[in-house]
Amino acid sequence: PQAYSKTDACVAVLFSGGIDSVVLAALSHRHVPSSQPIDLINVSFFNDDINGSSLSPDRLAAILSYKEMQLQFPEREWRFIAVDVKYQEVKEQENHIRTLIRPLDSTMDFNISTAFWFAARGKGRLLDPTEVEQAQRELKEDKTSVDNNILETSSQQPLLRFAKQNHGNQRNKDSSKNQARQQCIREGCSRHALQGCIFQSCKFCCGKLQGPISSFLGKSARLCPSHNQIEVVATGNSKKSKKKTIDITNSRPCNHNNNITSSAKILISGVGADEQLAGYGRHRTTFQRGGYDALKCELQMEVNRLWTRNLGRDDRVLCDHGKEARFPFLDEDVVAFLENLPVERKCDMSLSPGVGDKMLLREVARMIGVNECSTLVKRAIQFGSRIAKV
Repeated sequence: PQAYSKTDACVAVLFSGGIDSVVLAALSHRHVPSSQPIDLINVSFFNDDINGSSLSPDRLAAILSYKEMQLQFPEREWRFIAVDVKYQEVKEQENHIRTLIRPLDSTMDFNISTAFWFAARGKGRLLDPTEVEQAQRELKEDKTSVDNNILETSSQQPLLRFAKQNHGNQRNKDSSKNQARQQCIREGCSRHALQGCIFQSCKFCCGKLQGPISSFLGKSARLCPSHNQIEVVATGNSKKSKKKTIDITNSRPCNHNNNITSSAKILISGVGADEQLAGYGRHRTTFQRGGYDALKCELQMEVNRLWTRNLGRDDRVLCDHGKEARFPFLDEDVVAFLENLPVERKCDMSLSPGVGDKMLLREVARMIGVNECSTLVKRAIQFGSRIAKV
């Protein structure tokens, strides 16, 4: 779509800072003209009698991911729109939102829909530079508390949960249990799979399996670290991988207290990623009870009911502001590709949360250069935005 002017955005991403929204933002960058800004809309709720200066988990994650987007794609103008909603505003819109989501009437449906409704309205403010510093400070304090086991004896939970850093060792231990060469999983192929291939296939079939992902991305995917060369930098007789560092304090300045309403008519949503790639905590519970067979049935059931359980509700709420919702993870080609993949290729429940769940999407995130969110553990929108606590 065409923007009204060079300063107007035609596309906005519902931006929680999680892996789903960050990947979609990065892919949007590939297709939206570079002269147009892309709005990253993040919503947070707070009570009127509570200090709203404390960052919600979604706001904290979104700021960290926003800084990485600026670093990875500096030619793009990324506009972080912080939507702050008081409890009084929620009460004022409650009857209207409940009308939109009928016949659904549960507290969970209302909370999710309220977050979507205020995000779709797009009325907020550009991010204050001081919030970036606050995000860095809160994350540092949060990490210190976790490292010192302060939170283990209290009911307080860490603001952000990342995968444990020893997940690589866990993967190595699991793989060392079976040293025998496995056969390529692709039907009809008699070649051996290369150890470490994320598809557990031979080089030829690995390339075939990456084909649909490459088409979706608009460039060569090169997801598999075993079959695709990893770029390294030689230092003396040793080699070490290139690594970009994120400077969270050096950013493009935003105007202080600059109120703004997004002009974007297209809203990009990450609905469908968790249901297809085992992103919810209940999927891990299902796996523990019945293994991959039970998990496969659970994922299929959730995908089959998405159209009536989620999409009608979400579409009515998002379109209430004259916006058009887009759900890239529910594109027919994407759904067909994921449906034909063995569930073991989409997730690995032997690995820790933040690594094994949505494993394929985390590989895509690392491939396109957004690493900050690639080990972030899933947090539902009603908890991440704090709508469930107001």
